[in-house]
Amino acid sequence: MTTPFLSRKIPALVLLFTGLAGLLSCTARIDVNTEASPSRLIINGHISADTLRHSIKITRSSGYFSTSKPEGVSHAAVSIHTDRETFLLKESAAEAGLYQTEKSVCGTEGETYRLSVILDFDEDGLPEEYQAVSYMPGAPRIDSIGIRPSVILDDFLEVLVWGYMPEEKENYLSFHLYRNYELVNDSLQGFFIIDDLYMNKKEITGVSCFYLDQTEDKNLLRQGDLITMRIDGITKEYATFINDAQAELRGSDPIFSGPPANVGTNIVSKNPSAHIQVSGFFTAFSGNKKTTVYRY
Repeated sequence: MTTPFLSRKIPALVLLFTGLAGLLSCTARIDVNTEASPSRLIINGHISADTLRHSIKITRSSGYFSTSKPEGVSHAAVSIHTDRETFLLKESAAEAGLYQTEKSVCGTEGETYRLSVILDFDEDGLPEEYQAVSYMPGAPRIDSIGIRPSVILDDFLEVLVWGYMPEEKENYLSFHLYRNYELVNDSLQGFFIIDDLYMNKKEITGVSCFYLDQTEDKNLLRQGDLITMRIDGITKEYATFINDAQAELRGSDPIFSGPPANVGTNIVSKNPSAHIQVSGFFTAFSGNKKTTVYRY
């Protein structure tokens, strides 16, 4: 007697093995074109409410298989300005493509900042101009921070913050944690951003912002360590840029999902006929921080 289950499955199995045999017997050569695409102009930088040298980094993209750092682009005219003042940036003598303000420069919450970069990237004798615009939102005021064993995770410490939210129509917050003045979440993957709807009250009362795994040396806190929490107020556009860059870094999930889109940019060419592709981001942000001593 023929089993109904087998009678239905055998044709499907035959097709499956036939298809696999065809794939395994395929010996046609496929040549993949790995020729490098034209170099892309990359402009990254920011201005903050801190008094320091603010930087704009201008580089030329390298090939996918290149193991060298992107080449810095020199001889650009770089400035950041508002309706009231202009800051001229000078190229660093120590690093090609790094342009910095004077160390006395600081931004102001509520101002709109415009970046201008003029350079001859394609070396055709005709300079191109690139611009970007960013508003500087306000940052939360931090009254104090605290550290305690996590109430939900074993071997973890949690960092809590108390303070007050600024009066902003739409605000995104980025969190940065320092141990003995060294940044703990120092990678793109560790960049932590939330919409301020998460803190929908003006009063911030003991909100958990970081969980530190005490089995990992990088996160391990010792008696007397100085712990600093910094919270920056950033724009929605910059939050989207960081989230998209993180998604690109993680890769597609599931594996057969559609191809990722290019990470966006707010750098705009003022030469519509120019064929140069540009990436990067310019942003303005403000921040506040508070330090405590860790004691168990």
